Amino acid sequence: MKIAVVHYHLEPGGVTRVIENTFDAFEQSPERPNFVVLSGRPYFGQKIKDIAVVEGLDYSNPSQAPDPTHLRESLEKAAKDSLGTAPDLWHVHNHSLGKNPALTEAIYQLAERGHPLLLHIHDFAEDGRPGNYRALSAVRDRLYPSGSHIRYAALNRRDHHFLADLSSDHPAPILLPNAIPEPAHAKSPCEKVDLPEQLHLYPVRAVRRKNLGELALLAAAHSDLHFANSLGPTNPEFRPKYERWKAFSAELDLPLTFGIGENPDLSFSEVVNASQAFVTTSVAEGFGLGFLEPWTFGKNLFGRNIPEVTKDFKALGLELDHMYSRMNLPLDLLPEQEIESRITSALKKLYADYERPLPEKALDLAKNSICRDEQIDFGRLDEPFQEILVSIVADSPDLAGAIRAQANLGILSNKTREANCSAVRKNFSQHAYAERLWTVYKELAASKHDPVDNLDGNVLLKYFLNPARINLLRTE
Repeated sequence: MKIAVVHYHLEPGGVTRVIENTFDAFEQSPERPNFVVLSGRPYFGQKIKDIAVVEGLDYSNPSQAPDPTHLRESLEKAAKDSLGTAPDLWHVHNHSLGKNPALTEAIYQLAERGHPLLLHIHDFAEDGRPGNYRALSAVRDRLYPSGSHIRYAALNRRDHHFLADLSSDHPAPILLPNAIPEPAHAKSPCEKVDLPEQLHLYPVRAVRRKNLGELALLAAAHSDLHFANSLGPTNPEFRPKYERWKAFSAELDLPLTFGIGENPDLSFSEVVNASQAFVTTSVAEGFGLGFLEPWTFGKNLFGRNIPEVTKDFKALGLELDHMYSRMNLPLDLLPEQEIESRITSALKKLYADYERPLPEKALDLAKNSICRDEQIDFGRLDEPFQEILVSIVADSPDLAGAIRAQANLGILSNKTREANCSAVRKNFSQHAYAERLWTVYKELAASKHDPVDNLDGNVLLKYFLNPARINLLRTE
């Protein structure tokens, strides 16, 4: 079977790791499709062997987007040149995210032309990404094609439920949790590089929803530990905020390193091996790989929980009760009127961007979610507020102690770590993933071409657009 995999880029992390893990899974499977990966940027990794760079596939805003028909033709040509014939099906990642509206239209054209499509949704433009949603305005009525030759794949039960409602009376979506590979043997840390002691690693590429300010907060409250994220941003729009966090953390002399994985003298496995534990401060995830993978490395995970994502994992036996779902600080540390003003502005802009009327009592719903019992959740605030609070905590032993008590770093038994590792390996094996995906591939490749309908994406806004869900880190 010949399959064309499509994604905007193949930069390390995120969807690229999912694609790499998929190929690893099929390497261990008796069924091995013939893959080509079509990307808008070159690939500098080792695991993907057959890649074609397609001009116009990379991230692009509406004013710079290529002609969709030309992009579709380029995708078809690149796939045929690599595979020898047209692919039996297309496995497309995040086509409706709004990172390139030309790709959204190109995929709709592939659907109209009868190509079997597996549309793999990792993230939604409808979920706190108003800029992405705006970028899709010209193709809004062609976001979600539907037909017997098209299937959607969701990463978790929440998204599966949303997509099932979206596609009622059409082919049902597939629940396809990501596979977690067995970790490669970790080498000893490179002798040429002096890695910090008591290293707590946040193994993510820097994007805004990863909530780097909270990593700075943890560093301000734990002078005896050292924190680090692994990679800088690929999105140039986030680069100024990232550089500001680096400068701000240096000004306060925080025990914090940004982009530790970009050191050419270090491999990822070396940094992992040198880490005492992993941490996460993310406020939103598609699948939640970061909640699963640390245990397979034999490392404890601490930090912020996202219950709507991790409830799937809890049902499978993963113990994450030691993690916090709020990081509270006294509300009176910030001017309440300015908080209300910032929330009000964010709500108005969010609902305007999504072209929806602001609900009654939206401010009350939002504020009562962010602020409870005279405490405010640090992870729901934007960077200027977060900087103020980190500076205050850095100068206050009492507040630093309160942060340490909530963070609860380092208090976890070997039994819990081993049980979590076992649960991950049992439920997210590459073998099971390859079997499931192969079944989907066979069904799709054998499907008949139906006329294409477009599903009503407003169904997704019903679920995602809620004042109580607002986060000031996710409103630009």
